[in-house]
Amino acid sequence: MKNAIAIRFDYSNERKSPEDVLLILSDYVKFYKRIGIISLSSIDEKESAQFNLVSLQDGSAIAWIRCKIEKWENFIFNSAEDLADYLDDNPEIAHGEDLEAASKFLSTSISKNVEQQLLAEPYIDMEQLGKALSDYSILNAKLYTDETASIGIGQPGTSDFSNFKQLTKKFVFSANIVDMFSNEVKHYKRGSKFYVHVPVNKGNNVWRLEELSTENHFAARVINSDWLESYQSGFIDPIGPKDLIEAIIEYDEVVVKISNKKSRKQIRNARILEVLDIIRNRGEQDELF
Repeated sequence: MKNAIAIRFDYSNERKSPEDVLLILSDYVKFYKRIGIISLSSIDEKESAQFNLVSLQDGSAIAWIRCKIEKWENFIFNSAEDLADYLDDNPEIAHGEDLEAASKFLSTSISKNVEQQLLAEPYIDMEQLGKALSDYSILNAKLYTDETASIGIGQPGTSDFSNFKQLTKKFVFSANIVDMFSNEVKHYKRGSKFYVHVPVNKGNNVWRLEELSTENHFAARVINSDWLESYQSGFIDPIGPKDLIEAIIEYDEVVVKISNKKSRKQIRNARILEVLDIIRNRGEQDELF
């Protein structure tokens, strides 16, 4: 039998209501799945964030689940386990800066755990992460002193939980999640020039771009399918590492409020609507301008 992910709730003998046990176990499963969704969404794989229930196990209350896309199983578990380790050492989120630090840690963890080459730095939806951690804090408050929860990977039905990662009960999300996020979203559609930092003739319609004028790096999906097919079929010469594309792009710029004095701009939903020209660099770069 294939391995699966276990979410284990070791409940107290004093907890008499079976509904409470199942509801708390269900909330831990939801929390795990939300971290999986956030992690996969950060690398543009949100559609892969689908899970199946494998089995329920008694003794403790244990739910065994699998990601429907097998290749992401270890990636999700490792990212969740890394985040659990981080929360052991950072047991409170009181300010936006604390959440930003957790977001940066998770981004680094995702970059480490993913097997494929990333087209851009993982984008963590801080608002969704904040809401997930806030709900996790509320869940912690429901536990009795002798109750614990843990996650592990192994054979469904096993009774060996020695390698499971126990989730901290001390974590508290003391910030106001509603007040923390007052995001401003602006939509742009414009032309510009870009370097392309991945081998774009290998069947991928998501390109990693560096804008010449701003030096911003981000991933963008090519919407002009006819042009992309011609390019990937070899009818257009490959774009070199020093070549530029002139293109019309569309994207959302989100200004995330970290604190009263600090904010962060993020580019989301970037799309290449049309490639107007490829500027070939056959000599000195300055000759392009």
